Formats: sequence, C-alpha cells, structure tokens
Amino acid sequence: MAHKDSQSNMYQHSEKKVELLKLYLDRYLSILNQSKHIKRVRFYDLFCGPGVYENGGEGSPIVALKAMSEILNSDGARNNLDFVFVFNDYDKTRLDQLSNNIDKLNFVGSEDSRIRLLNDDYQDAWNKCHAEVTKMPTNERAFVFIDPFGYKDISYSDIKSLLENKKTEVLLFLPTQFMFRFERKGTPTSLKRFIDEIVPEEQWPNSFSGLSFIENLKSAFRKNLENDKFVDTFIIARDRNQFFCLFFFTGHIYGFDRMLDAKWKIDEEEGRGWSYEEPMGLFSNLEKRPQIQKFEKELKAYLLNCNPTNGELYEFTLRNGFLPKHCNEVLRSLLKTTGLKVFDNKGNLIKKEAFYINYKNFKFTPEKVKFELK
Repeated sequence: MAHKDSQSNMYQHSEKKVELLKLYLDRYLSILNQSKHIKRVRFYDLFCGPGVYENGGEGSPIVALKAMSEILNSDGARNNLDFVFVFNDYDKTRLDQLSNNIDKLNFVGSEDSRIRLLNDDYQDAWNKCHAEVTKMPTNERAFVFIDPFGYKDISYSDIKSLLENKKTEVLLFLPTQFMFRFERKGTPTSLKRFIDEIVPEEQWPNSFSGLSFIENLKSAFRKNLENDKFVDTFIIARDRNQFFCLFFFTGHIYGFDRMLDAKWKIDEEEGRGWSYEEPMGLFSNLEKRPQIQKFEKELKAYLLNCNPTNGELYEFTLRNGFLPKHCNEVLRSLLKTTGLKVFDNKGNLIKKEAFYINYKNFKFTPEKVKFELK
C-alpha cells in the first residue's frame, strides 16, 4: 500500500502535535519522578510510525524515549522508576524502521524498563493496552497517545474506559476538519457511530465551521464524562479555515493543570492552539501577552454568583482553559477596581494579595480563603 507523503515526512503542523506531547511529557514525568509512591510509568503509542521521518522529523516514539532519558539523567532522578514503552503500527515496514531508529538511540533505562513493538491493527493493540492498564496496581501510571490516520476505528467508549482507573491519561488526535466536512455533506456511518456514542443524534448541534465542530465535540465529551474527569483541546490550523485537534483526557486535576501549562507555552496569547503564519519581519519579536479579557468577564460573573473558596476558584480557572497566574492577575485587578474582598477560613478580612490559587493549596487547604464580590 502506498503511503501518503504525510506518513513519510513530518510537516510543521505535525511537529506541533509532537511538541505538545513533549512539553506535557516533560512535566508529567517530572511529577512522577518526584513521587516516591510511583514505581512504573507506561507509555502506549497505538499509531507510532517510524519514529524518524524521511525529512528528519522526530515522531512521538523518539520524543517519548528522549523525554524519559532526560528525566533519568536529571538532578534528583530516581534509579527505581521503571518505564514500559509499547509502540504499535499495523505497517511492518514502519515498525522495522522504528526498531532501527530506537537502536540508534542506545536506549538505557532502569533495570526493569523495557520497550515492546506490536504489529497489530488498532483494535487488537487497544485491547492489549486496555487489559494492561486495567490491571495496573496503585503505584503505576499510564499515558496513551492515539494519533490515527483517520477516525473510523476510534471509539469514544474506548477512551472513556481507559479513564476509569483514574491512573491513565489519553491524548487523542482527530481529523476534525474532515469530520466537519462530512457532517455538512451528509453524515457517514463511521461519524454517526462516533457521535451517537457521545450524544443522541437529535441533541447534536449544527456546526457552522470547523472550530464550532471542535467546540461542540469538546462540550459533548465534557457532558458525557463524570465531574471528576477533565477534557480539553489543542487546535491545529493546517491551512486557512482547516482545523484539526488534539483532545486531552485525564482524571487528575494536576495533570490537567500541566497540560494547560504546555498549551500556553506554545500559544502565549490564548493557550488554545497553533496556526501557520507567515513571518512578520520586524514585528515578529514583539512580546505576546495573554488575552484574558473574556476570562475576566467569566470570572467576575462567577464571583458575583457565588462566594467561592480558593480550591473552587482553582478548578473554575482550569476548566475555563486558563492558568492560576491568569486568575491571580484578574483578582489583583478586581481588588483595585471593584469591591472584591478576601476572607480567611475564620471570616477575617485579608488585606494583602493572598489568593492561594494553585494545586498544592487545592489539595491540602482548598478552603483557606473565600472570595466575595458584591
């Protein structure tokens, strides 16, 4: 079977997928390395490709292995943190290329770390992945990367079932532009099946653009998942008005925090995604500032509607796609321009700028302070 050029060469929009993966793995593995409780980390790549493309671009398997090596060689690295990498591709030629590219890395992990290569179709590979993560003990974690060439084999129920153990995170790429185009021209069976798993057909809203299709899909995912699960998107604009998307799923709020941080590292203005832009000459080095005006309005409305604690405000911020530093910036502004007041857990007014909007306080002192805006 002849391969598409995008399966042989890595282009800029594909590089952004891998860049987001790397930025998150850097954060994810660093956290797990610091946790003495975690013994093993599993990484599953169910459409792995050759690892290195003909134009020299590095794919997800090589990026994941290098992220692991950086952790093991970092200051404070643990010598008892094991890694299991499972790379699958239904194309034997690509898998052989990956094997050769891994050999060139001179991979060295801990004593019990290992790499497995699978030459299975997606469903067989997913079944093996699911069976293994379902049986993981409490001291193991898993990350599953699914970057298919289409979507006909992808099932939402598969994604949801991976999250049930609350120890697994999933990064899923979907060709949403093609899905939107088919939706507009008459929904094919594969797309109908995919959407029907998430929301009844009569409840699926009309999509007016590729972006609105992504928002509709994200909203449907969120409504279908339990309240203790998190989902967000990273949009990739390949060409003008052509939008594709990575969907991130996790059951841990700090994992969600770290993915948002990775997104904002790439998109410093909106934390939303990436688009190809022509160089802007002298203006290309201008400092990019976060666009938080919309969030400021949503946060103000939230504060007027209830008196949230610091823990509640932390979760509200993340679920709106922003970081604690953005929330703190808005709160400082509201302190100066409105009647915002902050009280400690004994009801005493706090006059200094102390908000405690971060994961540590969310975990240990989620009711340290309460906010009131009238």
